[in-house]
Amino acid sequence: MSKILIVGNGPSALEKEYGSIIDSDKWDVVMRFNRWNKDDDGTEWEDNSKYVGTRCDYWMINDLRLKQGIERRTDYNTVLVVCPKFKFAHQVFSNIEAEYENIKFIPEEYEDYINNNIINFQPKWPSTGVIGMYFATLHFDEVYLYGFDTYDKKYDNLHYFEDKPNKYKDESKKDHEPSKEKEFIKYIKENYNVKLLEEIL
Repeated sequence: MSKILIVGNGPSALEKEYGSIIDSDKWDVVMRFNRWNKDDDGTEWEDNSKYVGTRCDYWMINDLRLKQGIERRTDYNTVLVVCPKFKFAHQVFSNIEAEYENIKFIPEEYEDYINNNIINFQPKWPSTGVIGMYFATLHFDEVYLYGFDTYDKKYDNLHYFEDKPNKYKDESKKDHEPSKEKEFIKYIKENYNVKLLEEIL
C-alpha cells in the first residue's frame, strides 16, 4: 500500500511537534508546496523542523515559480508544476519536461475533473494545494494530510513560515475560496482513502 503525506503551509502545522514523524519512513512520499522552506529569492525561513520536519520528495509549485523549480530541481525527487487551464502552454511545458526529467506538469484535465465532478471553483481555479490533494488520490493508496487550515480566520498568519497576515479575515479577499476548499477536503475524505495525520496519531 503506497502512502503519501501531504504537508500544507497552514499555521496549524506549528501546533504539534510532528517533525520526526513527518521525516520518518512511514511514508513512501512526503509532498510540500511552493515556498515551504525558502522564499522565492532563496532566503531560508526560520527553522521549524521540530514541528514540520525537513523531508520533501515531491515539491509541487504553481507556474509562477517555474524558474525556482528548474533551479532547485535537484533538491527533490520530483518537481510538479500546476498551471491554470486558461494559460496552460502545452508546447512550452512539453519542451521543459523533455529537458528536465524530474519536472512534470499536472495535466489541465485535473482542473476540469475537480470543477465538473467535485467542487466547482470557477470563475477562479483550484489552488495548488487542492490540485496536490487530488493528484495524491490518483497515485497513492493512502493519503494523509497535515497543515491544511483552509485559511481559517482563527489564525493571524497566512502561512506557518512567515508573518504575512491572514488576508482571508477580510471577507472580500477571494484569491482562494476557503469554503470551497473545506468542501473539497470533506469530499475526498468521504470518497477516497484520505485521513488527517492527527487522526492516526
